[in-house]
Amino acid sequence: MKNTSSKTLTQVFIYLLIVGGALMMMLPFAWMVDTSFKASSEVSSWPPKWTTKNARSSVEFKTKIRYQSTGSGVDLSSLSLDEFKNFASLIGSKTGKDTLIVMLDDDYIRRGTITLGLLDENGNPADFPEKVDAEKFAGLTSEVNAHLHDYPSVIAKKMESIPLDDVAGFLDGFLNIAEFGDDGFARRVVLTTSVETTTRLTIKKVETVITSSFKVLPTDSEAQKKLKEDIVRKATELFQPITNELTSFATDLSKYRVGEKRVPEPEEVSAIVSKIAKMKNDFELQKSGIYQALNEMVPRSDRFLLVMFNRFKTSFNGLMDDLMRWKVLLEDYLEVKKFYLNAQDTPLPDAYIVGKIRSDAEVHSLLMEAIDEWNVPENLKAHLKTSITKKNVRDALKILISYLDSNFKEELKAHFSELTNEVFDKITEAINLLKTAMIIVDDEKFNDEIQRFMEGEFGYQEFKEVMKAAGSKSGQSALFGAVLAYLDRYAEKIEGSDFSSLIRRRWTETNWIGVFSKLHSDIFSELDLTKKPPQIAKVFYRGRATKSGRKSFEIVFNDIPAVWFKDDMVYGRAEFTLTETFANFWQNYVDAWNAAPFGRYYLNTVFVAIVTTFLEIIFAAMAAFAFAKMEFFGKNFMFTIFLATMMVPGEVLLVPNFITLTVFGWIDTYYALIVPWVVSVFAIFLLRQHFMTIPDELYDAAKIDGLSKWKFLWRVMVPLSKPAVITGALLKFVGSWNSFLWVLIVTKSPEYRTLPVGLQNFSSATGTEYNLLMAAATFSIVPVVMLFLFTQKYFIAGIARSGLK
Repeated sequence: MKNTSSKTLTQVFIYLLIVGGALMMMLPFAWMVDTSFKASSEVSSWPPKWTTKNARSSVEFKTKIRYQSTGSGVDLSSLSLDEFKNFASLIGSKTGKDTLIVMLDDDYIRRGTITLGLLDENGNPADFPEKVDAEKFAGLTSEVNAHLHDYPSVIAKKMESIPLDDVAGFLDGFLNIAEFGDDGFARRVVLTTSVETTTRLTIKKVETVITSSFKVLPTDSEAQKKLKEDIVRKATELFQPITNELTSFATDLSKYRVGEKRVPEPEEVSAIVSKIAKMKNDFELQKSGIYQALNEMVPRSDRFLLVMFNRFKTSFNGLMDDLMRWKVLLEDYLEVKKFYLNAQDTPLPDAYIVGKIRSDAEVHSLLMEAIDEWNVPENLKAHLKTSITKKNVRDALKILISYLDSNFKEELKAHFSELTNEVFDKITEAINLLKTAMIIVDDEKFNDEIQRFMEGEFGYQEFKEVMKAAGSKSGQSALFGAVLAYLDRYAEKIEGSDFSSLIRRRWTETNWIGVFSKLHSDIFSELDLTKKPPQIAKVFYRGRATKSGRKSFEIVFNDIPAVWFKDDMVYGRAEFTLTETFANFWQNYVDAWNAAPFGRYYLNTVFVAIVTTFLEIIFAAMAAFAFAKMEFFGKNFMFTIFLATMMVPGEVLLVPNFITLTVFGWIDTYYALIVPWVVSVFAIFLLRQHFMTIPDELYDAAKIDGLSKWKFLWRVMVPLSKPAVITGALLKFVGSWNSFLWVLIVTKSPEYRTLPVGLQNFSSATGTEYNLLMAAATFSIVPVVMLFLFTQKYFIAGIARSGLK
């Protein structure tokens, strides 16, 4: 009984060990599959979790208000090459003062219903002023303007461009410099560092003023030298209390460096201002005592020393000026901040905005309607409506650019033949430079003049004059001159009027590109609002047309400056239907598949694996039959030589095989992927061992019945050896499917790459997007795993039977 119990425990232990080992071996695979469904932010999160928010029907997302939102530009990281060539046309007009830009500081949201909440720091609806006290504002701006030259010089220079007659412009400009900007002077780190640096420089300046004012000269007598040393010592001693106070203040500033908010509370700023004021007052009190004490030490007869003493007083009077500049600035900042906060006396009736992200089908429908109303030639409209579909609506801008570029190149070809691409690039560059100059100069009158000129009839020489003027005004004369040098050469080849018409046509087409870019972006980005406070007009979700690049929400208010909401926070939540949740769950696989030509990789891998496996089984079966059932001179010796080749590492044969295929001209062809691998010594050995288990009497009987060796092999031997054949085929198929090094060496273009090489290139292209990499790896190995699951019984049988005698 005891032995039976012990045996049972041993068996249980062994089973548990086997199951545990199997689970441990499966764990990396399971984690890979799990990671393939995760959002980007979840991949490196700690502690790791097996769940993913992509499976949830509702997720909260983080947002960050973009404080410096003076204009909406183009995210160049998401542009194609053709779009980048027209980048000046793609840069939209400046964002209005009534638009609040909220950056998506979380994972990309593709679909669903978005909820945005404009909340103050207590979670209540954000406040704004219905009416601003004009008298108080005028007094505030007057005070700031009067003190402008008393600010630190760097900050004063920044504030010179702030409008004083516009409430929103003044507050946005001042607070951008103060706290909205990353280098805002009122930010904790910037403020404490700047004031501390100024304080320590003041301490050093004290030492410098004292020692340099009474510097010992080589011509001084011993008495004079001693007197100057005594004066320096006395002055340092008398000023020591102020020095200690300055040092203590600089040290104490560190406690304001850290806090819950990026900007110190008004009470903290007031404390800093009070300490600076106290030090200034103490300085003034000590100063007269220092002057009196030193005055008694300076002989009236030593006129040169008297001059040095007067110079010392002049320098000494301005020692606290730099700190006082910070005091004046911070006092005005507190007044501006107080005005800004007190003016916000009306809360939003409802803090939450709810809107649905448009589907590609909805965008397509709206875009078609907009194209119908667009004032462009009918042939362009017809092309866009024919070419843009629900599937490629995200690439509508590329379709327009491609159409315009190809037509323009066709016309250029008639004039310039082989120089077509070069002329196209230079004309496009000239147009881009001109539009860029309009953006840089930012002068409405100048821009209108250029626009009217380019839309009218003009000669090439007139165009050159306009280009030179634009280059001079924008500070880009060298760039304009270089482009004009090329255009001059091209203009000589055709009539001047014809060349001018080409430039004018390109200008018009780039304008179309800019208009369509804005049109497409607005339709694609606008949320279909189902709930909003009356103060909100529209909400756009910018940047969602492409996965790369920045994503942001643009909240457009009804005649309310967005600056009033920049001190608030934005709550974000996305809700999904069951269908949308399912799409989110599998989105990584869709993104991974579209990130590289995996369809081509799959086709190549399946084709190469099937052909290689089929040919190998044919050749291996014939060779195995010869070694197993036929008698010929040197059979065993040849078989031994065959087996010996298995001892040669495959890497040794890489170079000779590559040279051979290069001579044949097979590099970057299917021949290079298939031919070197259609013979396998292991497959021959495996089938030969199985064939030897089939009785020779069966072979003799087949010969009596009139079967040839060829028919006996394929009608009798192979069917009876199905497990071994399937095992050999499975091993070859898996090996061919996973082949990496050889494919990497002999292929140059994606048209011939297989999955392992494509996966490696995909990994390099996507960088740290491990969720997409894991998704690509998962759908790359799934066919092989499924194949093994369905053929495992033949695999086991083939291995087992091949060893029977």
